[in-house]
Amino acid sequence: MHRGGGMCNARTNGEIGREAFVWHNRAMKIVAIDGSPHGEKGNTALLLERFIAGAMEAGAEVQPASAYKMHVEPCCSRMVCWYRTPGVCIHKDDMTGLVDRMASADVWVLSTPVHLGGMSEGLVRVMERTVMLLSPMFEVQDGRTGHVASPYATGKAVVLISTSGFYEESAFEPLVSQVADLSRSHHRRFAGALLRPHGLALRFMQANGLDVGDVLDAAQRAGSELARTGSMREETLREVRRPLLERDEFIRMMNSAFERRMGCQPGRTPGCGPAQ
Repeated sequence: MHRGGGMCNARTNGEIGREAFVWHNRAMKIVAIDGSPHGEKGNTALLLERFIAGAMEAGAEVQPASAYKMHVEPCCSRMVCWYRTPGVCIHKDDMTGLVDRMASADVWVLSTPVHLGGMSEGLVRVMERTVMLLSPMFEVQDGRTGHVASPYATGKAVVLISTSGFYEESAFEPLVSQVADLSRSHHRRFAGALLRPHGLALRFMQANGLDVGDVLDAAQRAGSELARTGSMREETLREVRRPLLERDEFIRMMNSAFERRMGCQPGRTPGCGPAQ
C-alpha cells in the first residue's frame, strides 16, 4: 500500500520538463480514468480511446479504469487515512487497488464530460479519495499553502480529456481550473487538455458519415506525443478542439434532435418551437 506523508522536495511545475519521463529509462505508466456516466458509449470515450491507442503505440503502459463501473464510496472526511493509518483508507472498495496504481503512475489521464461546469460526480468521488496520497502537514508552494505530497509524485503529470455539449470552448474554463488546481495539490504538472466543444455533434456526425477523422487522429497523436516526450503540442490540441460546424447550424441540429426524442410541446417545453 502506498503511503502519503514524508517531506517532498518537488520542483515547481515550470521546472519539470520533458526529461522527467526519460530519467527512468522505461515505458511511461499511465492510469486513464473514464469519468463519463456513459462509459465507452459516451462522446468523451471517442477521444479517450484514441488517446490511449496513441500512447500505447508509442510504448506506454496504460491501465484503464471506469469511475462508474467501480464501487467507490464517497470520502467521509474523517481523515483516518492521515491520522490513524497513514495512506490507508477505512473504505475497502475498488479504490484500494486504483489508488496504488495512481501513486506509481507517471501520468493520470482524467476523462470527463462537462454537463454543468466541472468534472462528473463519479470522477469527483474518485479524486476526493486520493487525499490519502497527501500528508496533513502544510507547506508553501509558489506563495500558496498546500499539503506535503509523497516524494514519489515528483516529476509526474496530469492530462485532462473532456467533451461538452456547449458550443463554446469557454464552457471548459471551470473544469480546466479545477484539474489544474488538483494537479498542483498533488505536486503533479498539468500537462494539458484535450477539449472538444460541441462534443454532442462528434458522435452524431460520425454516425451520419460526416468526416471528423482529423479530430480523432489528433487525439491519438496527442497520446503518442505525451508518451514519447512528456508533453503535447499546442497545434495538436487545437486540432482536437477545432470547430466542426457553425454555431447556428449546431443549435438547429441539436434542437431538432431533442424535439424528435422528447416530443415538442409548445407552452410546456422551454425553447420548443411552434406546433407543426
